[in-house]
Formats: sequence, structure tokens, C-alpha cells
Amino acid sequence: MPSTHHIDPIISPTVDRPAISPSRRSLLKGAAALAPMIAVGAAAAASASALSGFHDAAGLRMIDGSPWIHPDIRSVDFRFDTGGMVKTFPPSVRVTVPPSYESSPDRHYPVLVLLHGRGGFYQDWTNLGGVIEQTEKHEVIVVMPDGGAGSFYSNANFPLPGREAAWETFIMDQVLPFVHSNFRTRPEAMAIGGLSMGGWGALALGQRYWGHFRSVSSYSGPADCNPATADGAAVAGAIWVCPGFDAEKCVGTSNLPGATWGHHPYPKIAKGYNPMDNIETYRGKRVFLRTGDGPWDDLFDGLHAHGDLLRQFEAKLGEIGADLIENVVHPNQRRFADTLAAAGIDHDFALIEGATHEWGLWRDNLAEDLPGMMRVLNP
Repeated sequence: MPSTHHIDPIISPTVDRPAISPSRRSLLKGAAALAPMIAVGAAAAASASALSGFHDAAGLRMIDGSPWIHPDIRSVDFRFDTGGMVKTFPPSVRVTVPPSYESSPDRHYPVLVLLHGRGGFYQDWTNLGGVIEQTEKHEVIVVMPDGGAGSFYSNANFPLPGREAAWETFIMDQVLPFVHSNFRTRPEAMAIGGLSMGGWGALALGQRYWGHFRSVSSYSGPADCNPATADGAAVAGAIWVCPGFDAEKCVGTSNLPGATWGHHPYPKIAKGYNPMDNIETYRGKRVFLRTGDGPWDDLFDGLHAHGDLLRQFEAKLGEIGADLIENVVHPNQRRFADTLAAAGIDHDFALIEGATHEWGLWRDNLAEDLPGMMRVLNP
């Protein structure tokens, strides 16, 4: 509930005061004092006008009292009935607009689709990823959709009855048209990026929808699910098992492992998503790749330098899971970058030494990525 503030009256109605005729100077001073308040009020009115008037579109129907407008962070949240496209839970989307969106009503903006990781949700990039701070510096509309806990941004081709989860179609055929219909976008100037599972999603959707995106960015995202290599087999295994993680959000309606592409580790359908199998589709795009090296072998280093050995040990144990993930991702992504290079396809790849699978890395990745992305979106 909104907070309630008590405001003392300037003049108490119970106290008699002599009538005073205001001088011209006092009137001017009063006008000057009121000017900032008027400006604030006008800005608030502009905000309400710019972030309002939303309507259902592209098969999406707003539910649960959405939209929820957050003028303090220039964002609007929506929750949707997808018309049967996603039945595991009603997905949400956050749209963040740049600071000039209110004051430039005739301006249209490029769009960045930003995808969360496994187990994440649509507010992650705001809460943890620095999107608000970065859009203070870069004029772009950021679209952050739910993508399921473990969809890898593919449709579930083998869902349980009544548990359809067409995440790819939801994002590409529903969310993006909805945003274009309700916000002042430039549909011809779009980028896509994401972290971990979302990094895979950005690479996969970036090539499957070739004409949609000028720039494709993957932060700690794998790029090859061919089980011919150990890291590729690990990615294929993750894609197989991860639909079951929807139970974290909706235990009664989640799907089972294998719901994405079936139980074969590398079915034909996988090749249509696998970035490594579609190298030529990245030609002519801006491709930005970042991963840490996941230095899990330093487990005991801190134990010798500090007295609180137990605390150090527990902290290191907490890092192992993230380090192991990055140790799978970085050779996988490096092999993809090497294949791009061998094909003569421009890309920007860097391995960040000492970095692992965590938000500090991904915030830095986004900050580094945006200037180059904006040059491509605003040539």
C-alpha cells in the first residue's frame, strides 16, 4: 500500500490572522518557489501519459491487474494469459524505457530483448543486472520476458497434456508484437542478449530469426549442444533435464525432463537451434561473446591466509557450482568463437580470467556490450 504522509496546514483555520495584501515582489517570489513543483507535476503528468493506454495484442491478454507501472524505474510489468501458448504458469514481461521517453513523445527507439538464465525470471536484469543504470546512458527500450525455469528458449515439443510451454513462440510471435503495438519502438533496429541459458537463447533465436536482430550477445552462454565433445554433451544434458526445473515455480503444472526436444541427446530438431550448426547465419551481424574461466581449482587458497577457516571453506564451497558451470561454458563458447573466426565472420570474444558464473560478471558484460550494440542499432 502507498505510504500516507501527514501535511500540516500552512495556516491553521482556528487562528485569526490579519489580512495582508501581497506585494508584486512577494508574488514573484511565490511564483519562483512554485515553478519547481509545477515542473515536477508536469513531469509526473508526462510520465502517466507516456506509460499508459496499453492494450491487449498478438494473442496476449493482460491479467491479474496488470499493467503495473513503476515510474521510479521507468518500467512497466505485464502478466499475460497467452491464449494457450504457455500453460505452465502465466508469464510476465518487464519493459524499461529510456529517460527521454516521456519528454520526446515523437521519438521511436531501438529495442533490446534481454533474456534471463536458468531458474530466473523477468525482473532479474533489473534487480541484479544494472539495466536501470545502463539505460540512463543508452537510449534503448529493454524487453525482459519470462522464459520458464529451464526452457532454453525453445518451445517444449513434448509437453505433458495440458502443459504446453511454447516459450519461443510466446517471445517472438506474441511479446515482440505486443511491445511494438504498445511502445514507440523501431522494429527494424533490435538486438538480443542474455546470460547463461539466456545467452544460449540469444544465440539460438538470433540466428533462427535472422532478419529480426542486428546484434546478438551471449554472456556465459553455451553455443554447442553436440554431444561429440564433453562440454557439448553437458549442454545437451542440461537442455534435456531443465524442463523439470519449472517445478520450482509451478510444481503442479511443470513438465518432465525431455519435454524440450525429446529423449534423444541430439535429435534433428536440435540442429535448427544449435549455434555451432548454423555458423553462416551470424555473418553480417554483430556478435558479442563473453565468458569467465571459472577458476574452481583455487578452492583452498583462502584457507591459509585467514583465521576463520570454516567461513572461508564454506564460501568456497558455495562457488563450486558456479565455477563448474563456467568451466563447461568457456571451452564451448571458445570453440564457437574459433569456428566463427575460421569462417571469416566478425565477432567479439573475450575470456575473463578469474570470473565465474555470477552477476558481477554479467553486469560488467552488459556495460561493456551496450556502446557497441547502440552503434549498430543507430548507424
